[in-house]
Amino acid sequence: MNAGQNPGRLASPARRALLLHSSLVAGLWTLGLAPSEAQTTAPAAAAAAAAAGVPGFGIWLRFDAQGGLTVLSYVVELGQGTHSAVRLMAAEELDLPLDRVRVEQAPVEARYFSPRIKDYASFGSFGTSLSWREIGQLCATARAMLIQAAAARWGVPAADCLSNAGEGGQVLHPDGRQRLPYAALLAEAAALPAPKDAPRKPAAERRFVGKEGSQRIDLPAKVNGSARFGIDARRPGMLYAALIHAPRFGAELLGVDERPAKPFPGVRGIVRLPGTLAALAALAVVADSYWTARQALQALQPRWSAGPHAATDSEALRAELLAATARGAGKPFDQRDDPRIDDAAVAQALSQAISHGKGVLDISYDVPFLAHATMEPMNALAEVGPKGAALWLSTQSAGDTQRGVARALGLKPEQVQINAMLIGGGFGRRLEHGFAVQAALIAKQMKRPVQLIWSRETDMRAGGYRPAAAARVRLALDSEGWPQALRVDAANPSLLEYSSLSNGEPSPDFDWSVGMGWTRHDYGVGPMQLGWSRVDAGVPCGYWRSVGASQNTFFYECSIDRAAALAGIDPLAYRLRMLEKKPNTLALLRALAERAGWGQVLPPGHFQGLALSSGNAARSAHIVQISVPAPGRFRIERITAAVDVGLVVNPDAVRAQLMGGTIFGLSAALAGEITLKDGQVQQANFDSYPLLTLAQTPPIDLVVLGSGEQPRGVGEEGPASIGPALANALFAASGRDPAKAITRLPLTRAGWVLEG
Repeated sequence: MNAGQNPGRLASPARRALLLHSSLVAGLWTLGLAPSEAQTTAPAAAAAAAAAGVPGFGIWLRFDAQGGLTVLSYVVELGQGTHSAVRLMAAEELDLPLDRVRVEQAPVEARYFSPRIKDYASFGSFGTSLSWREIGQLCATARAMLIQAAAARWGVPAADCLSNAGEGGQVLHPDGRQRLPYAALLAEAAALPAPKDAPRKPAAERRFVGKEGSQRIDLPAKVNGSARFGIDARRPGMLYAALIHAPRFGAELLGVDERPAKPFPGVRGIVRLPGTLAALAALAVVADSYWTARQALQALQPRWSAGPHAATDSEALRAELLAATARGAGKPFDQRDDPRIDDAAVAQALSQAISHGKGVLDISYDVPFLAHATMEPMNALAEVGPKGAALWLSTQSAGDTQRGVARALGLKPEQVQINAMLIGGGFGRRLEHGFAVQAALIAKQMKRPVQLIWSRETDMRAGGYRPAAAARVRLALDSEGWPQALRVDAANPSLLEYSSLSNGEPSPDFDWSVGMGWTRHDYGVGPMQLGWSRVDAGVPCGYWRSVGASQNTFFYECSIDRAAALAGIDPLAYRLRMLEKKPNTLALLRALAERAGWGQVLPPGHFQGLALSSGNAARSAHIVQISVPAPGRFRIERITAAVDVGLVVNPDAVRAQLMGGTIFGLSAALAGEITLKDGQVQQANFDSYPLLTLAQTPPIDLVVLGSGEQPRGVGEEGPASIGPALANALFAASGRDPAKAITRLPLTRAGWVLEG
């Protein structure tokens, strides 16, 4: 997911140092003592705890009596390799061998919420970056305490002692001969007060972080089939549920004859589920097996109301979105979102461009709703008793799920146990928890554990889409064709209005995700004006991998190519000049261009396109090389992708994420769209919502750069810039003819067909 976070409109987070110090206030943290008790506990008590094998260094770190470490993480493993990255960080900062470090999912409890986002969730590409700041610092503090304990035993200054990974982790005496293993120091170290701002491992001394060859700890089980995803959860006596949603958003169940389902052996019940703002009304069949439940469900013929959106039509909605951008009367963003926002200065620059410059480049774009199309379908196993509930599921938002299920069942959050399991694809879809609430309501009614599984058709037609959107982009150009100001009028539904993610107040009045990919961009284009018009069709929307940047990067980068063509300047050279004050992004584009051979003579009929993404914390870019064998038909010959993630923790995982994001975004750009006719979604499965096939996937060359001391997430880097890079390659193939520039996705709507 992939959900971004607004840097300007959300409350500032508490200072990280204070939170870290609070969690490390003294030695016996895992024993559950209050800080005052821990501070007054005698070393003898700590030694007794060590002998019992339960000394700890904060709730996140659990040492065993032999010095092995288990790290708890609130970041769920959804294929991005974060748990492997956490293992590398912990081994690095504590000078432990990798085989002495394990990573486990933390319990879903308030005390295990991230200090930064104040929740238990995985979104915004925050997993590795927050773990580096939070878990990495905790491990550095624990190492400092172990060194201090050894120094106290020897009667030497702690600053003169060193640690290394020998003997499974040890501290070395200044004489270079004496040494103490961590296992012998745990009790004494656990009784020490935690030092403030313990130093991190210097980059020159790192053995694991940033090094090639680190193995992913989640892959062996996935390869041999032993990995347990949400859909693999089992409970004694459990039943299975399949459901059908109302065919139109906002419709309700009028009635159903249940008799056709009863003859199926193993059918246990039929449950009606009410609709909400973000979820369709539904009808579920519960049976001894999922197949029986689904077969019985298909035998039913429920009657649904027309609902308030029976006339919704994608083409009509598209016209409404474009009309809203043309009016330009949207709600304005302001300098809290970007200090360059200055509406008056933009108006003046647009006027001057008409009278003294090359004029105003004025282009309108639009993109459709997009599904997440996760490989593992939505599912949840729920067990509800008189005093509480437990769920086993694949979720990106365990905290929200816990709270949402508690509300639905009339319980307190602490009465709902969430067991977060491996995820077979998130992409932001599993930030929502409506399916978990449905499972809990069904289990409560059946008084048995029930696993609810949504079919592919159910999920494809049930919403949570990337919003359909349009934008009118105006660039004021000087006499040489360089941008002097940017005005953007955007229109789309508010995903915040529908999403259940605790990442900003639900609001139809302001949606900060509209600014992603526009605000705080690296391009020097002068003052900026951004307005947003809410155009809502009653279709539930949610976070989609790279969120607002997924459409806004397409709008922005295609406009930049058009401006470069108008100025008669190479698209790369045009961008480089606008990035003169951003040396890291300059270096990224130059490295990408060199790897892709930009500027070299291409074979006849071959063309290249370029796009940069600046919508999230990291920076990424693509160059796509295509060939055009016939009018309206093209082949993708090669993709080169580059990303700058600041500090690189695991290079192989970064490459895997960038490649996955590239394929994800390319699928959407080529043919991805959710359309509605008479209020009903037209797509149901991969025959009508195709994904990129292996045969269609071209060679992908990857460039990974690190230009900082803090890691930045890469999960959302890839989807945003691949689409416009391909569109710009097709623009080049047209001879940079403005009349043939692509302003609408997917490319099938723009008249292009992929061969191969």
